[in-house]
Amino acid sequence: SSTALWRFGLAFRCFDSCLGMPVATATVPDAAGMVAGTMQVTDLPCAELHRRHANRADELWADGVLEFLEGRQRGLLARGLEAFEASVTEDASDAERLGFVGTLRMMHGRMAQASESFEAAIAAAPKERHAYLELMLLLEGQGRHEEARSVASRAIAAGANWADPWQRPPVFSPGLRSKPFWDRSEFPWADDLEAAASGIKAELLELLDLGARGGWSKVGEARAAQDGNIIAPGGEWRELVVFGAQGDDGAHDAANSQDSLPRTRALLEELLPNAVAMAKIGAGEIIFSALYPGTRLVPHCASSNNRLTCHLGLLCPSGPRIRVGEDWASWEEGKCMFFDDSFEHEVLHEGDAVRVVLLIRFWHPDLPPERYMPNLHEGMEQFNDMQRRRSVPPLSPSVSDLLAARRAAPAAMAPAARHAAGGVELQEALDAAVAGDDDLE
Repeated sequence: SSTALWRFGLAFRCFDSCLGMPVATATVPDAAGMVAGTMQVTDLPCAELHRRHANRADELWADGVLEFLEGRQRGLLARGLEAFEASVTEDASDAERLGFVGTLRMMHGRMAQASESFEAAIAAAPKERHAYLELMLLLEGQGRHEEARSVASRAIAAGANWADPWQRPPVFSPGLRSKPFWDRSEFPWADDLEAAASGIKAELLELLDLGARGGWSKVGEARAAQDGNIIAPGGEWRELVVFGAQGDDGAHDAANSQDSLPRTRALLEELLPNAVAMAKIGAGEIIFSALYPGTRLVPHCASSNNRLTCHLGLLCPSGPRIRVGEDWASWEEGKCMFFDDSFEHEVLHEGDAVRVVLLIRFWHPDLPPERYMPNLHEGMEQFNDMQRRRSVPPLSPSVSDLLAARRAAPAAMAPAARHAAGGVELQEALDAAVAGDDDLE
């Protein structure tokens, strides 16, 4: 609109006029010619202009918060977007607000505009990790992996997040060694696991009929729903849980009972007790993974770099292969493959027989045992912070003051806002917003 163009031009002229002089004395030149004489701004101090825009932005943001809370009471999770957008148009300096607008735009399916919001958030706070992460995830979700790597490269250059553009987990622990594939010589237990491969395979085949898919759950159906999203249409990927979080092992069918696979389970408990414990608390998993011909697992990064993955090949026909980072590899029967699944990776099965591996997640070797749980909790805090930023509009002290004033004097609100503030549950939500209560989530 002409108003938006005028504001855009005025902002640049104000910026130019402020260069090299104290803010208190800088002024905005006459802008009459900018819109054919319909608007004039003369000698208005930049500081005052910024203050007015900030105040108006706060008022609009408070309007958006009320609409958002009303919508949530009705089960509508993306209300208030118009007011939030107007707020960041008035003042585009708050990266957290811009990021929240990006999230709401995504919820409305406006992906191009969401990208613009995240880019604006990056421009407002180039050393903050959050907008890079959200923009990267948006691009990755659209299959635009090269652009996602470009965003990661920018984050790395700014010192905001990650260490390698191919390694983009949402939860990132800096300082851990970072490489796509690891040599088996770094894991002394690999020899013992490979020596037991034939026995593990025999026990598995005694129990299950792979051709009939009996006893195998489709990945993403019974647990870890997000894993089902990486299976390209027409593919088939199944699993049998050996050790998992409570409810994972023994919850699906008779084949998953605690009494099944006794020799395999005993071996793993003796050889890899930390990996078994990791699986049982839900930070990892130990499963049999069956990939069927014609299946593709699309490029993706795992959620965290605090663990590595081992695949012990059990049934390894020609045709299936895996890319981790830029490198491709294939499985060998009776051999271990070690890789870091926080790197971008994908799997293709172009063969004609099922591929089965024993998949083991285990702690990154740079983490000492005393850091296992603190590292896990730090990762959970990162994840919870990401969820909070997505689900709760940020509240500055000035916006909290505005909401408190409106709560105290609802008659002073605009009709729509007054309607939004009505109702016991909504009033409680507003009270929580003013108090900065985490329960607002």
